Amino acid sequence: MNALNRDVPGRARIGGAVKAVSVISTGTVGHTAGSVSLLVRRAARPPLLLVGDLTYGAELLQRGQLPGVGNRRRLAESTRKILALQHQQPGLVVLPAHDPTAAQRLLDS
Repeated sequence: MNALNRDVPGRARIGGAVKAVSVISTGTVGHTAGSVSLLVRRAARPPLLLVGDLTYGAELLQRGQLPGVGNRRRLAESTRKILALQHQQPGLVVLPAHDPTAAQRLLDS
C-alpha cells in the first residue's frame, strides 16, 4: 500500500442505504502526465480500482500489455504498480475507462 496516497473516508448512498466507503488515489502516469487511479473500498463488497486510460481493457492489464500511446517506461511502471496492488487486494475489480466489459463487471461486483 505504500504506493497509494491519502485515504479519504466517506459515505455513499448505494441501493437506498448509506454505506461507508473510502477512496485512495495513486499516480498511474504514462498515458498522460498527471494520470491517477482511484481505489474505492466498499463495506462488505470487493474493492474497485478505476484506472482510467492506463489500459484499454482489464485483460490487457493482466497480461502486462501496454497501450500504444504514451511513455512506455512510465506505462510499464504504472502497470506493475497496479498488478502488485491486485495481489494485495483480494477480489479487486479493475475498471478501465475504455473497457467495454467494465460496466457489467461493476454491476456484478
